[in-house]
Amino acid sequence: MKCGVGDYTAHLANALARCEDTSVAVLTDVAATPIPSDFEFEVFPLARSWRMLDVAAIATAVRHWRPDIMHIQYPTQGYGDGYLPWLLPTLFRMANVPVVQTWHEYHPERMGRRNILNAALGGGLITVRPDYKSMMSASYRWLIRRKQFRFIPGASAISRIQLCDAERSALRSRLIPTSNSLVVFFGFAHPAKRIELLFEIADPDRDHLVLICDLNSGDAYQESILRSINRAPWAGRVTVTGFLPSDEVGRILTAADAVVLPFQKGGGPWNTSIRAAIAQGTFVLTTSCERHGYDSSENIYYARTDDVPDMRKALQTFIGNRNGETVKDPRCEWDSIASEHVSLFKAVAGEYPAR
Repeated sequence: MKCGVGDYTAHLANALARCEDTSVAVLTDVAATPIPSDFEFEVFPLARSWRMLDVAAIATAVRHWRPDIMHIQYPTQGYGDGYLPWLLPTLFRMANVPVVQTWHEYHPERMGRRNILNAALGGGLITVRPDYKSMMSASYRWLIRRKQFRFIPGASAISRIQLCDAERSALRSRLIPTSNSLVVFFGFAHPAKRIELLFEIADPDRDHLVLICDLNSGDAYQESILRSINRAPWAGRVTVTGFLPSDEVGRILTAADAVVLPFQKGGGPWNTSIRAAIAQGTFVLTTSCERHGYDSSENIYYARTDDVPDMRKALQTFIGNRNGETVKDPRCEWDSIASEHVSLFKAVAGEYPAR
C-alpha cells in the first residue's frame, strides 16, 4: 500500500521477526496485497472500513493468534476517515491485551479528540522524532504520564543501491533526454511537500527534474504541478515516473545529482524519505526548523523552510556531490530498532496480569 508509515511497519515487522523468540503478525486493510516472499511475518488483511463493522473479524483474529502485545501505528493514510483505529487501544485494554502505540507526527493535538483517550491509557508510547515531549502541550504531557515512553528513531525503507558507471549512465539516459543534471523529488504529492518550489529552486537551463510520484489532474494541488510541468521554462525538462517499487526508487536516487525535499514543516533524521536519500550517497537538499547549513558527514543541506534563495544557492553549490561511504548511526538500523521495541514490549507486558 502507498503509505510511508506502511513502509516503516513492513520493515519493522521483518526486523522484529528476526529477533529471537519473537513471532509477528500484521493486521491491516483488505486492500493490502502481501507478497509472501517479501515478508517474514504473517499478514491479516481484514479491515474493510476501519469502523465498528470490522470489530468481529479483528476480534476473531486476535483471539486465534493470542498476541502478547498489540502495537498500533498513528497516523496512517490507510485508516482514511475510519474511527476504529482510535478505539482499538481501549478495546484491547478491556480484553487485557497490552498495547503499545507509535506516534509518527509532532503535535498529537492535531490528531483531534479521538486521540485523547489513547493518550490517557497506560501501556507504551514510542515516538520516532526527538524532543517529542518538549513539542507537546502541557496538557498532553500530563495525559501520557502513565505511559512507558521511548524515543526510537526510524531507518531508511530503501536499502543502499550500488550502480556501476555503465548502469548509472543507462538509467540517466532513460530518464532524461539530455546531459543535464538530474534533480529528483520522491514521495506523495500534497501541499505539505511543496513540490512547486522545485520549479524555483532548480535551474531549467542546467537541470532536468524527475518527480517520483503520482500526479492526478483531478486533484487541485497536483493539477497545479502538472501546469508548471507543461509550460515554459520547464516544458520538456520534467519526467514524472508515477509510483515505483522501492528498489527502483533507490536506483534513481543513486543515479541522481541531487534529491530535493522542500518540506513545509521541515524534515529531520526521523523522516524516512530523507534517510533513504542519504543512504544512497546523493546530495540531499531539504528544510528544517531546527538546523541550518551543510552537513558533510551525510551530504545534506538544511535550509530554512521559506528561504528559496538559500535553497537555490545550496543546490548550485553542492549539486553532484557524492558520499562514497555514508556514516551510519547504529540506532538507525532496523535490527537495533527492533531490539529496542522488544525491550519495551517486555516491559509493558510485565505490567499486565498473566492471561
